[in-house]
Amino acid sequence: MSRLALFKEHVYLSRFGFTLFVILIGAATATPLNLPGPSTLMVMILVGWGFHMTYYGFNDAADYELDKLLGKKDDHPLVRGDISRRTALTITIAHTIGLFIIEFLSGTNFQLILLLTIACGAVVIYDVFGKRNPFPPLTDAIEGIGFLALALYGAAKAGTPTVLSYIIAINFALFTNFITGYFLGIVDLKGDFASGARTTPIWFGMRPAEGSGLPYIPRTLTILGSVQLFAILFVNFLPLLRNDFHYPPMIRIILVMIVAALSVGLCVHVMRFIVSDPRWQKLPEDLDNDRIAVYSISLVIVSYLPFLSTGWLLLLAICVFAPLAAGKILGRL
Repeated sequence: MSRLALFKEHVYLSRFGFTLFVILIGAATATPLNLPGPSTLMVMILVGWGFHMTYYGFNDAADYELDKLLGKKDDHPLVRGDISRRTALTITIAHTIGLFIIEFLSGTNFQLILLLTIACGAVVIYDVFGKRNPFPPLTDAIEGIGFLALALYGAAKAGTPTVLSYIIAINFALFTNFITGYFLGIVDLKGDFASGARTTPIWFGMRPAEGSGLPYIPRTLTILGSVQLFAILFVNFLPLLRNDFHYPPMIRIILVMIVAALSVGLCVHVMRFIVSDPRWQKLPEDLDNDRIAVYSISLVIVSYLPFLSTGWLLLLAICVFAPLAAGKILGRL
């Protein structure tokens, strides 16, 4: 049973789909009409798995004491003591080394190794120092750079990065910066504040409000979250505004309208969590993180829908939804 729990909780299987999506949509910008060969796709998937394990493995090890103190992840084998911290780190480091070995054996170059080094190094820095850094916005930005490098790795592995490759990479950098540095800091506020953790919301002055289940969110933090959110939406709109896809006018207008509607939905969903107003403010939960991810991925997919081949669209759908479905099934066992 403990091994199954390790698989379910330590790997965060349902979130592996997001890592794959970052790599593969990056690759799709380089070769939108043709899938890379099966061996190249397999390498990208395995590298994505190694990166995913690196990201969450170091995060679990770094936050072990905090999770134990706050009672978070009580069913996690590391927190329960079913496996030692050293064992968890060994598994994590093995995956990190493994992804570089796989990349070397697949036939690589300096650019690809550099991008993977930046990607892994950035998320490890975030995991280890993210809640211990006197200036947490810096580690948040470093984490974003890691996902930017990961998306560019996908593009460079499949072909030659294009303008779209850099736009989508910036998109993921902004998104991860907002989600983990800002939004999840609000979700975990009470525990982080009680334990003395340093997060961007706390650094900006966010505090649990006395006599209320809703936190106090200072205006500066609301402005920061709003700027981050609108930056994400702008980068989503940018390829359509520039018409980097070379769509016919009618298709372009239809896609802009759909993306605009999704953007409004995302703003309505998010703003109630980042503005202090007891009349409509709500306390976010972990599930809201997944909902925001669905909005963000939907924005990207809508923009790229007529641009990518059917093969790419099917592959992206499988790689996103298969880990999600597997995670839900295992979660019921």
